[in-house]
Amino acid sequence: MNAVSKPPRRVMLRLFVAGATASSEKAKASLNTVCTDLRAQRPGSDIQLETIDVLTDPDTALMDQVFATPTVIRVSPGPARRLFGDLSSPEMVSIGLQLSPDIVAA
Repeated sequence: MNAVSKPPRRVMLRLFVAGATASSEKAKASLNTVCTDLRAQRPGSDIQLETIDVLTDPDTALMDQVFATPTVIRVSPGPARRLFGDLSSPEMVSIGLQLSPDIVAA
């Protein structure tokens, strides 16, 4: 009897930054590390990070009700979770967004 494999889980993160400030660059680096770690933990999972600069795309920030930067939103899996402020620690970002391996399990 063959085991039926489930489709990989999708994780969509949306990071809002304001230009190339030090906090924006730290947040980008931290979120890239989080995504790399998730891909390593769950091969085949669809891990996506969208970065939005509120200085060039304020409409998206307004639509997502982002009023402070840096802010990251876990869009999927739902329900959405958001963090803002100091996002320089990949470990704290993972915990705050509840990105444990169980969340992105295939």
